[in-house]
Amino acid sequence: MRFPELSLALAQQGADILTFPSAFTQITGMAHWESILRCRAIETQCYVVAAAQTGKHNDKRSSYGHTMVVDPWGAVVSQCSEGTGVCVAEIDLDYLAKRRREMPVWQHRRIDLYGRVEALTPSQGSSFSPDDLSQYQFGHVTVGSSQVFYRTALSFACVNIKPVLPGHALVIPLRPAVHMNDLTPAEVTDLFLTVQRVSKVVNQHFGASSNTIAVQDGPDAGQTVKHVHVHILPRKPGDFGQNDDVYDALENHDKKWTENTVFRTEEEMAAEAAQLRTYFYPEGLERKPQS
Repeated sequence: MRFPELSLALAQQGADILTFPSAFTQITGMAHWESILRCRAIETQCYVVAAAQTGKHNDKRSSYGHTMVVDPWGAVVSQCSEGTGVCVAEIDLDYLAKRRREMPVWQHRRIDLYGRVEALTPSQGSSFSPDDLSQYQFGHVTVGSSQVFYRTALSFACVNIKPVLPGHALVIPLRPAVHMNDLTPAEVTDLFLTVQRVSKVVNQHFGASSNTIAVQDGPDAGQTVKHVHVHILPRKPGDFGQNDDVYDALENHDKKWTENTVFRTEEEMAAEAAQLRTYFYPEGLERKPQS
């Protein structure tokens, strides 16, 4: 618990509650116990539950005790005083999600300057809710959460405002980065594991037989939004006269805008995203743990 790296890695993978069963000595407990636990809670925006030994074990060893529960805001919500005892606290995941929405520290981190702790196994479960944030940053564009249908620890998938084909979806890193080589190994891994899962779903939902998966890495590759992203286009027989025409359509679909260009409404995009969400969150989105 003295070292934040493990806690940060666990939070990156989706932890809501961190536990620290401990046996702090009397001296270090009086000096550091509460301060360290509150730090771990604040920096990860997790609940911290720390059970602690208490009492004198021998002539040279006494444990501080003071079992404690700290909320994601860093407030001590329950603790034991001297001696043995039990402390009880409510774990409120809605409150946790609110704290993370209102202070999205994971998006504010400048890992381009000081690096990051890498989670060993990027999360691919559905414990991350698209509704944890009211909006997502996509370069200079803001994507509403209603248009996002899947989210992992490091990536999100959304529907397209001007799809080349029905079901044309985007998978985007949560952290804005212009090029693939700006992403960390964990972000790249998470991005393409997400692409793999999303492509299977859009194939199934739109009755497609194949997918075109493309990355426009930089403006000379056709990128118009300065935020690396992956296009997933469900393909059907005869959707283009020549198969390679898809790449021309993809490169120009968001460039050749005229006064007659028709964009989908927010309601249309939200309706499609809601249908796709059912594949990833079959029991709904009652739990909203992350930011």
